[in-house]
Amino acid sequence: MTAPRRRGLRVGAAFAAGALALAALALWPPSPPERVILIVVDTLRSDHLSPYGARRPTPHLEALAERGQVFTNAVASFHQTSMSMGSLFTGRTPSIESEDPSAPVSWNSASWCGMARFAGPDDDGACIPAGLPTLAERLGEAGYWTIGVASNHFLFEPSGFGRGFSDWVEVGHPRGRAARADFAQLRAARSWAAVNRAAVEALTRRPTDRFFLYVHYMDTHDYLRHLTGDGYDVEATARAYAEAVARVDAAVGRLLSYLDREGLLDDTTVVLTADHGERLAEQHPVAIGRGKPFGHLGNPSYDELLRVPLIVAPAPAGDPAALVRTQDLFELIQEIAGARPEAASGAPPEEVFLGELHFRTYRAGRWKSSLRRSDGSFHLFDLEGDPHETRDVADAHPDVVAAHRRRIAALSGELATRRPVRRELSAGDRERLRALGYLDE
Repeated sequence: MTAPRRRGLRVGAAFAAGALALAALALWPPSPPERVILIVVDTLRSDHLSPYGARRPTPHLEALAERGQVFTNAVASFHQTSMSMGSLFTGRTPSIESEDPSAPVSWNSASWCGMARFAGPDDDGACIPAGLPTLAERLGEAGYWTIGVASNHFLFEPSGFGRGFSDWVEVGHPRGRAARADFAQLRAARSWAAVNRAAVEALTRRPTDRFFLYVHYMDTHDYLRHLTGDGYDVEATARAYAEAVARVDAAVGRLLSYLDREGLLDDTTVVLTADHGERLAEQHPVAIGRGKPFGHLGNPSYDELLRVPLIVAPAPAGDPAALVRTQDLFELIQEIAGARPEAASGAPPEEVFLGELHFRTYRAGRWKSSLRRSDGSFHLFDLEGDPHETRDVADAHPDVVAAHRRRIAALSGELATRRPVRRELSAGDRERLRALGYLDE
C-alpha cells in the first residue's frame, strides 16, 4: 500500500513505525482471490468480541479470526456512519471543516459524508461527489461483479454510495413517515434476517463467481430499540447491546455457512469491520454528545466510539498492531483484489483527525486531544497510561498541547470545504434521520 506523502509536524517516534506497519499491509499474495467480501456491522465495539478478549463468546467471528488475522489497533475515521463509510468508500479523510475553524459547514446530506470539499461546480449534489472514484468502481474495473446490500439509511441513494455496484440493494425502506412509532417495523425490515435474505437473493442473480460483496448489518445500531421505557438503565442497556452483538455474530455465521455450502468461500477473502463503536455509560472529564450515557454522537469522540474490529481472513502479511483507520481499508481492499490505487489525500497514515461539530479530535501515537471550537479549550489524554481517557493531562504536557494545536490547525485548513454548502435539512434528510432515531420530530 502506498503511503500518502508525509507532511507537517510529527509527535513521537510512533509515527514512523506506524507508517511502516501500515505499508506492510500491502504484502499480499500476487494472485488476487476470486471473491472479496466486506462485512460492516454498524455500531460494533471490538471489545465485545471474543477474538478481542470479550468474556461472552462470539463463536462465528472467533472462527473467522482463527483462520485470519485480528487487527488490534483499528479505528473509525469518524464517530458517525455516513462520514466513516464515506471514508471507506473513497479513501479520503472525512471532513466538515470550513474556512472558519470555529464554524464547520452545515451538516446535511450534501456534507454528511465528509466529502463536500471534492464537489465540483457541475456536481449532482450527491453526498459522495461524482468525481471521487469509489471502492465499488475500482473493484469493478478489476474485474469483479459488485454487490452491495445496504441497511443504513444514510447510505441509501441518491447519496452516491451505490455508484459502481453492479447490483445495489437497499434493505429497510420505511413506508411513509419514519416516526418513532414505526421503529418496530423498521427494525424488522432491516434486521439481520432481512439483510441475509437480500444478500442471498443478490448472489443468486450474479452472472459470475468472481464478485465483491458488501453487506451492512444494523442490529447492534438498533439495540436500544429493543428496550422498554427510556432505555437508559445501565445494566439493561448493556445487556441489550451484548444480545445484539450475539445476534449479529450468528447472522455472520449463517451468511458464511451459506457461502461455504455453495462453494463460494474457497479462494475468498473476508474483511469484517464496523463503521464506529458505541458509548456504554463510560465516564470522561469532558461531557460527551448530549449528555446521554449511550449512543455515538461524539463531541468529543472517545475511544469507545472509535475502536472497531478488523478481522481479515485469510491473514495478510503485516503488523496486526498497526494503526488502521477506516479510510485505509479503501486501499487495503483494493490491494487484496489486485488493484493498485493511487494514495488518497488527507491525514497521513499515522494520524487520526475528526473535525466534529463542536470539537476537533486528534490522535498521534500515544497522545489524543480534543479542541473545543467555541472557546478553544483543550483536553489531552495519554492512551498508553490512561486508555479509558479518564484523566486530562493537558497542563502536564504543554509541549504536546502546542504541537497538537499546530497540527489541528494545519489539518483543518487542508481539509476545509471552500465551496458553499446549503444550510437547511431537506425533507429527505429529515426522513433519514427519523429512520435512524436521530430526529424526534
